[in-house]
Amino acid sequence: MVGGRSLKSCHAQSSYSSLSPKPILQYILIVLVIVSLAISILALFNVNELKKSLPTMINTQDFLNKLTAHDQMRAYVGIAPLNIIQITNNNIANLQAQIDGLDRSFIGSFIVQYTDVIAIYDYTNDVIMGTANLPQPIAQLPADFLTKLNAHSELAGLENEQPVGGQIDQASLDTLRQQLPNIYANAKAGDFLLRYTTKLIIYDYNADVIVNAVDLG
Repeated sequence: MVGGRSLKSCHAQSSYSSLSPKPILQYILIVLVIVSLAISILALFNVNELKKSLPTMINTQDFLNKLTAHDQMRAYVGIAPLNIIQITNNNIANLQAQIDGLDRSFIGSFIVQYTDVIAIYDYTNDVIMGTANLPQPIAQLPADFLTKLNAHSELAGLENEQPVGGQIDQASLDTLRQQLPNIYANAKAGDFLLRYTTKLIIYDYNADVIVNAVDLG
């Protein structure tokens, strides 16, 4: 159910609604007008860029804070979307061709794209109207990367889960330290930022050290 109404081809997979992408698009972007996932394996806070995606009357930080306050989006605190697009009269026809069940009642809501999920968010009423998972493998890593990583006690119970992540560059690190100094105080450029369902891991592969492990949710 989305907004109290059923979406075509919608399958409930948890306590919140899921928008079902057409089968051919299950492992790629389901919204073609949104930027390619190749832009970033793990987008980090860049508020100035995200401001360009939102109407001028909406505060970007407030938008992200409210979005990630919802239980199903708490794992994305500290992670910026790859893009945000508002559903309008001008683009809804194109979006309807990509997402089953999208109708005109969604106009005004926002499609928010992360690396592995797309959420439809009604900012005005602060409601998550639906989500669609986009499973994405982690970027190519050294052959022994996961073996070394999973040997650490912080990864206990997560050995069979595929994280989403990538290396942190200096510009992203500077921004992250401003936003979340306690988490990224000891991180450095070149460390890996890896998000699991329940944990955020900062890992120094060269030194084989867990720089920080943060419980999510």
